[in-house]
Amino acid sequence: MSEAVMDPACCADLMTTEAPNIDSRTALDVAHRVYGLEGTLKPLNGERDTNFLVRSERGAYVLKFINPAEDPRVISFQTQALLHIERHGAHLPVPRVLAARDGEVDPLVQVAGQPLRLRAVSYLDGISQNLGQPSVALMRELGTSLAEVDLALKDFRHPAAHRNLLWDVGHAERVRPYLDCLEPDQLPLVSTLLDRFETYVKPRLGTLRAQVIHNDLNPHNVMLDGETGSRVAAIIDFGDALHAPLINELGTALSYQFDADASDPLWQIKAFVAAYHAKIPLLAEELEVLGDLIALRMAMAITIAQWRASLYPENRAYVLRNLPSSWRNLQCLATLPAGLLTQSLINACTQEVA
Repeated sequence: MSEAVMDPACCADLMTTEAPNIDSRTALDVAHRVYGLEGTLKPLNGERDTNFLVRSERGAYVLKFINPAEDPRVISFQTQALLHIERHGAHLPVPRVLAARDGEVDPLVQVAGQPLRLRAVSYLDGISQNLGQPSVALMRELGTSLAEVDLALKDFRHPAAHRNLLWDVGHAERVRPYLDCLEPDQLPLVSTLLDRFETYVKPRLGTLRAQVIHNDLNPHNVMLDGETGSRVAAIIDFGDALHAPLINELGTALSYQFDADASDPLWQIKAFVAAYHAKIPLLAEELEVLGDLIALRMAMAITIAQWRASLYPENRAYVLRNLPSSWRNLQCLATLPAGLLTQSLINACTQEVA
């Protein structure tokens, strides 16, 4: 296992190192010189990397200038994961890697004297899930799609898959240094969840099946059909992928499907987990910790967002744009009767089998 990849300091480096400063003219030149792409270019948002949409006669591609803090072995891991899915799940709506002119899939370029790794992948059009219309049918399709991605990744191996990542819910304790960024009314609940994680959840995770997972199925990484807004068109952004307990995949994904404003705030979660379970049957010991992982991922999102807002006050409004709804969801989840979430997850899976 790589010492560099597993260095705990790497957890925060990617969140504190600025994305590469690349202007559109330079990006278009690199697209042509490295990939042979000519056409129009548009900047895209990115948390850690600098991304552009390149539209050419050959098709539309996302050109990514990868954060210089990213370990080259992790870059290789992410690219190889996409190539593995292409070989073992060709039907899946995930980006396809475009090789450079010289055949490299992670080419290295010099930009203003700085060496940067690139990745170019096919652009999959659509609208993000948060702009679509939620429904039971969509949740079932999303649960099925995520399970099929995990099935395609089941046998994927790479030495850099075992990586330190701040967004890894299996190591939620890593956000403790940033708890002082929370509001006073948030601290007690988040601290309680972390305490339970370290005493009850984490010891159990080490006994559960594990594999490479996507690890970031949030609504911005799910693209829906642009015409109807009700069908899954793509699952994108494998930048947080890693080797972890399989149940962490659902803990992360389901934390974004809680609906505090509904009469049944678990309606999306139940439909999603039932469909996933139909493809990859979940074990009793996995379901016993899933509810905790959902709550922990919510708590992590609240904590990391406010920490990053303290680092980049000029971008505070954008970083905290989802904080009110995230905090409302966590508060609502915390008020559910003890054991209700876990029993609802178990019932959803039992009914799916029945």
